[in-house]
Amino acid sequence: MGRAMPAPDARLPLTADAAAGPDGAPDAPREPAGHDLLAGLNPVQSDAVTHTDGPLLVVAGAGSGKTRVLTHRIAHLIRDEGVSPFEILAITFTNKAADEMKSRVAALVGPVAQKMWVSTFHSACVRMLRRDADKLGFPRNFTIYDQADANRLTGYVIRDLGLDTKRFPPRSVHATISAAKNDGLDPEAYAARAGNLFERKIAEVFTEYQGRLQRAGSMDFDDLLGQALRLLREHPDVLAHYQRRFKHILVDEYQDTNSVQNDFVLLLAADHRNVAVVGDQDQCLPPGTKIATPAGARPIETLVEGDTVLGVGAARTRVASRVTAVHTGHYRGRIYTVHAGGRSVSGTPHHVVLADPALDAGRYVVYLMERIDRGFRVGLTKSMRPIAPGQMEQGLRVRINQEHADRAWVLRVCDSRAEASYHEAYFAAAYGIPTTLFHGAGRNLVMDDGWIERLYAQIDTRTAAKELMEDLDLHPDFPHYRPANGGRRQTLNLTMFSDCRHGDVGYHRVQWSSNRGEIAERLRSAGFPVRPGKLGGSRVEVSRKSYREALAFAHEMAAAGGLDIARRAMVGGNAYPFTPLAHVREGMTLLVDGPDGLEEARVDSIEVDEYDGPVHDIEVEPTHTYLAGGVLVHNSIYAFRGADMRNIVDFEDAFPDTTVVLLEQNYRSTQTILDAANAVIAHNAMRKPKALWTEQMGGEL
Repeated sequence: MGRAMPAPDARLPLTADAAAGPDGAPDAPREPAGHDLLAGLNPVQSDAVTHTDGPLLVVAGAGSGKTRVLTHRIAHLIRDEGVSPFEILAITFTNKAADEMKSRVAALVGPVAQKMWVSTFHSACVRMLRRDADKLGFPRNFTIYDQADANRLTGYVIRDLGLDTKRFPPRSVHATISAAKNDGLDPEAYAARAGNLFERKIAEVFTEYQGRLQRAGSMDFDDLLGQALRLLREHPDVLAHYQRRFKHILVDEYQDTNSVQNDFVLLLAADHRNVAVVGDQDQCLPPGTKIATPAGARPIETLVEGDTVLGVGAARTRVASRVTAVHTGHYRGRIYTVHAGGRSVSGTPHHVVLADPALDAGRYVVYLMERIDRGFRVGLTKSMRPIAPGQMEQGLRVRINQEHADRAWVLRVCDSRAEASYHEAYFAAAYGIPTTLFHGAGRNLVMDDGWIERLYAQIDTRTAAKELMEDLDLHPDFPHYRPANGGRRQTLNLTMFSDCRHGDVGYHRVQWSSNRGEIAERLRSAGFPVRPGKLGGSRVEVSRKSYREALAFAHEMAAAGGLDIARRAMVGGNAYPFTPLAHVREGMTLLVDGPDGLEEARVDSIEVDEYDGPVHDIEVEPTHTYLAGGVLVHNSIYAFRGADMRNIVDFEDAFPDTTVVLLEQNYRSTQTILDAANAVIAHNAMRKPKALWTEQMGGEL
């Protein structure tokens, strides 16, 4: 899969975008230049905007203005280089992002932007297919099946083939078909790769499903990408038309593309090579990191596809896995080094380890908490708090439940309440985030709930929290704690190795349970196998051998039910959440290599250093884990949010002369805010001295 699949209405209406201007429209009159396009850009941003011809890879840091670079580059091509607005193809992932890009370009070049090809991948593909679908045996007015239509058709096929719907649930079978299509597999290719009877039966369903779509003159969402790619591959005249038509191609969030989207971009740009892609910084490990293999530890930079490395599955024993992809890139920024049990691993901020966030008693936690209907607040609590006579619980978990909050991140672990109070006050003052409790019922607060609600309505805590999280390299998708049954946002668990009845690795489980009837009904109507819960309420629970298929199922279920996904791994009977390195704190627990397999070790210390140099990562099957520096780590962040890091490798292989631009200057904040942030960071013993900088001097206090 590419980026996590949104709900169907997040990508449609496709027809509205398809009507946004005729194919091959004549050049529109130029809008007068409203201002200098480079005014206000820093030198690196200017380099990216004014890059001439040839491939361009823009690697963007937090708050570095990548959207501004993309929109100003489009305007620069039109206003300064004489490129027709209709010779530019700009692609992003959601209709919302495409609309925002169009509006920003329109502010620079005028209303002609509304007729440009600035769209999602799916919308661009629909426009191409409406013109030439007949070359593939489809009518040009083909019908687009939404998710419900696709699941329903899959169910009909399963029934007509006489298969048991309990063993072959339509929703999960279609998720498998979808994952195959996004990997570029047609029914014949999937059947050729089927390794057991179950997969061969799914191949039969896939073949019949696709045949019925074709006979009905219809395509599902995944076909919009796959059939458009097939059109370009099988019809050179069509490919040549679009290569001539689009003299410049720009793609946002390139690291989130799947293999079909990647091939689509590479084909269109192969002739003129004027392609600019923007992606996040690599999440990798520095050279010299020792990776465990059956023959002994090897530096990560020496590994190649096909090598064998050691990871873990359902038990704590080492499991051999095959390296299926290697990635080498360049990174400039902070590197985190975590020490635990005599082992240590260094990596970029969001490289993932398996970590238990629970802390021993006697410490204090400073945290950032979110309640969706109110915003964010900063607070402190004891590491452990009593919840009943003789029963203790993690303090932050207790606080979330008391305040009916939705998520929380640990900012700092302190040895005394005085130290914790100091850091709580610093974070609150520097970022303008309140410490007032979200929920005061039963706590004898002077400020009642009405005043609390008014406070959070009048302060923009979301922007402030985003600044704080970016400065501390905290990833919004990986809170340390969240309630399973939150009142506003619920969670489904995606647990690697959870079903340990199947060999050393185990199957991967997607699970949700709740007494929220409206969510259960949404899931049921979307075709998910909702069953009565063991203690009342409802539940969904499925297992998949393939982690990619489990991930695809979880994303679709989350989209249908409005759920968050909590990713974790079950190792040796204990659950370890996926935790970016920048989220690890002293006293948390990691899994490290020991004499008899993997064992738990408390985190002793964390160091933060600035780094500028090469970085490496690998993908491994089937464990998706490996031992780095004696610490168990997961693939990079892209691997588990559904993206394929190999696409960046393919881009640089396809265009060896790629110009790489690193965006690092924070462009979002005023200097007043950054000065305050620097004051906080200066007192943070977990990182080296650092000075965020900006050209936006001043700013409201």
